[in-house]
Order: sequence, then structure tokens, then C-alpha cells
Amino acid sequence: MHLRTIFSVFGLAVTALASLNTSREYQLHTQLKPGQGTKKKFDNLWLVASHTGAGLNDAVLYTNQSSGIKGFMNATNITQPNGQPYFNQLFDLGGSFPWGLIIADVNFYSAWEPVRINAGDGQPSFFFNSSGLQWTENPSVPADQNAFGGWLVCDWWHGVPQLFAKWSYYHYENPSSCADVNLLPIYI
Repeated sequence: MHLRTIFSVFGLAVTALASLNTSREYQLHTQLKPGQGTKKKFDNLWLVASHTGAGLNDAVLYTNQSSGIKGFMNATNITQPNGQPYFNQLFDLGGSFPWGLIIADVNFYSAWEPVRINAGDGQPSFFFNSSGLQWTENPSVPADQNAFGGWLVCDWWHGVPQLFAKWSYYHYENPSSCADVNLLPIYI
């Protein structure tokens, strides 16, 4: 009887995770933005969650697609100006709950912030356009006034490239160990 209860609870948890998935699954990979020919090592990298604590991960990037994590979208009740919903960017890392993408606002005076993949729903206001995954920190502000300035990949403190979000209001040159990238989905 006890074993049947465990399987029932596990089945409900898996069903709950699957019900959050409102899109086709994909993996996210980098596409180097033009004009950065010396930074080819940041092109075609695959998003991976690097464990930093219980329920906590930094977003890092590996060269092999087989390491890339599976992502999906969950529609929010917030809509874009075009009437389409914004989404939570979620990942299936195994287990019974989603892992959400988070732009970690850890330093209000930084030109870029670390990106996390933590247990839970993450942040709302993600969407795809022709340049890949995008985010808005304030859905009520027009896209051209958005503080999100794109994705940055840097050789930082994990020994592999790490993902950061740039703020558009800073106009600094990237460090030599960083490159501007798009995050594009490859559907599974």
C-alpha cells in the first residue's frame, strides 16, 4: 500500500510538471553577434545548469549539445503590446518541479547581471523574437525603452563560459573575456 502511494504521488508530480509546459521543448544555444570575429569560442554553446546550492544553479554553457538542458515556456497572465502572452522560461532538469530562468539583480550599479536557473517558476516576461530569447523587466514599458540589453557570455568563475544579462543603459565595451550573443532555440 505504501509503495502504491509513493508511485501515485510521483505520477501526480510528473503530471504537474508536464501541465506547465505550454510550448514545444527546445534547447538554447548561442549565436555570436556580428563584429566579434575573435570570439568564435562563444558561438554555438549550449545552455546548462551548474549547481551552486540546494535548488540553485548558475547558467553556464558547454560545447556539446548532449549536455544542453531542455527548456519550455509557460504562459503568464501578462500580455505583450501585440496581445501575445509573456512566458516563464522553464527547464526540465529531471524531478517533479520546474526550474526557472532568473536575471539575478544583485548589483544595481553593474552593467550586467548573472543568470540563474533555480527551482521554481523563475521570472515572467520572457518571449522569443527573430533574435531568440528576450526578456523585459517591466512589461508595461515599450520594448524600445526596456532596460534588458541582451545576453553576454563570459569566461568568469566556473571554468566554462557563463551567461549574463546586459542592461541597455550602460554603454561600456565588453571585457575581452566576454561576447555578445543571441540565445536561439533548437526544437526537440
